[in-house]
Amino acid sequence: MNFFRARETNLNYIMYEKSFTHNTALIASEGQKVIGVFEYEIKNSDEAEVINFNIFEPCEEDIVFKGFIDEMAYWNPYLKRIIHNEEKNIIDPKVLMYSGFRKNSVWILNISADIRVFKIDIKEITPEQLTVDEVKLARVNSWIEKPEDIVVSCVKIGNKIVVIDGHSRLVAAYNKGFRYVYAYLESDNDNLQFYKTCMQWCEDQRIYTIKDLAKRVVTPEEHEKLWISRCQTYLTKQRDKPNSIC
Repeated sequence: MNFFRARETNLNYIMYEKSFTHNTALIASEGQKVIGVFEYEIKNSDEAEVINFNIFEPCEEDIVFKGFIDEMAYWNPYLKRIIHNEEKNIIDPKVLMYSGFRKNSVWILNISADIRVFKIDIKEITPEQLTVDEVKLARVNSWIEKPEDIVVSCVKIGNKIVVIDGHSRLVAAYNKGFRYVYAYLESDNDNLQFYKTCMQWCEDQRIYTIKDLAKRVVTPEEHEKLWISRCQTYLTKQRDKPNSIC
């Protein structure tokens, strides 16, 4: 079974439009068949709330729900707590308890995350992406209102804080005049060489800051050609090398 962030082709399964624009809707599938949907809302840098869980095909619901929780934690590893209010969406208590939720005034899952979210000047963030998709940028522009809305994933390379997920949100923040945002560091050593290569591509094209990246907003087709295809080609070549770990 595969779990992934909802795409435009999955919109008919989603209950809340904001879940799609915020990238907080997840899909479970087997082959071409959609098994279930899961939507959540980030409350702050510590807490998120499950707002929709729906199954469309016969399956072991507790295992599917646990898969969604794991996928959610993967994309938001800084979260300390996940809550669920039965007044908004009824989920079988056995399904919740299978994933470790306990009942209080609401259902709560405490997570022992040791990742620290910190405030950072947007000028101190180094991009590792060549372009930004204008459609995705418009989507995040529609809901970003304050610096606290933005928590991006970064790695440290040398003395630089390099963003690896959240470029569109950072360009939106820059365009809105935000002086700072929030970030957390990942210990992603497996892909560090890839991030270094991407950084070098950016430097070759004089993209050193989010300000520079904000000048390179392109159509989805151009983004696919200039950025996504280039990454895929690189990763394919690395995978095909003898003894490659990619």
